[in-house]
Amino acid sequence: MADAAENTGAKDVQPIRQSEIFNAADADVVIRSCDNVEFRLHKKNLEFLSGSFPPADTEVNPNEIVRLSESGETLEILFQFMYPRRFPSLDNMKIDPLIELAGTAEKYEIFALIHVCELHLRSFMQQYPGKILKFAAQYDHRELVKEVAPILVPSLPLSELSDLLPAHLYKPWVSRSCSKYNKSSTQVSDSRVSIENIG
Repeated sequence: MADAAENTGAKDVQPIRQSEIFNAADADVVIRSCDNVEFRLHKKNLEFLSGSFPPADTEVNPNEIVRLSESGETLEILFQFMYPRRFPSLDNMKIDPLIELAGTAEKYEIFALIHVCELHLRSFMQQYPGKILKFAAQYDHRELVKEVAPILVPSLPLSELSDLLPAHLYKPWVSRSCSKYNKSSTQVSDSRVSIENIG
């Protein structure tokens, strides 16, 4: 079966490119991204540093290419966390690529990368609290939900949260919102009492 990139009728398909970092001559598995970047990797690394790739002794056709739905840019960072090498810096990543990378790390259970992404997502909390909340709710990052809650509680209607947060996160959020509302109401009442006393 011909690869999509070899189909001359497909105008929007990108040519196949080889990753400069992952091009091992002794690779025993080839992975191709959705934008046709190929990674020549070692199954043992995928097995030991991921919770979702198959065991290294799984038989694979040597001519078979494993196709993944993620971009080459995302996978190149992901795979660097699966080899004994210095991890790449994520300091200059923007919010959307970072969330895509964090979601991919969750999907393939690359726990070192999950932790690094979570730390970097915190730096965007004030600027993009809604995006952080959506990601945190999807992957059950309770600490992130707790941290972003004070930013969003005053402005985000509870009705918008019912479809976003699972029940075990929605209930504490409602409690926090009610607590803030009650506190505000008490402060308003106290202010009115003070004004009346002055009069």
